[in-house]
Amino acid sequence: MDNGTVFLPNDLYPLEKGTFRLYYTSTSTDQQTIDIYVIDSFGQMQQLSLSFNNDRSENE
Repeated sequence: MDNGTVFLPNDLYPLEKGTFRLYYTSTSTDQQTIDIYVIDSFGQMQQLSLSFNNDRSENE
């Protein structure tokens, strides 16, 4: 996150601000999918699924 927090898979992290920034770096050559779940204080949940493809060239 923007404060340097490194997330572990399948853990819950409280959002202290209304906006957050998530940085993701893949070291894989395969397609990656990340599921983000946001749960409010009433127990309502929203899911966001993001998929990424590797676009590294052979020269890098």
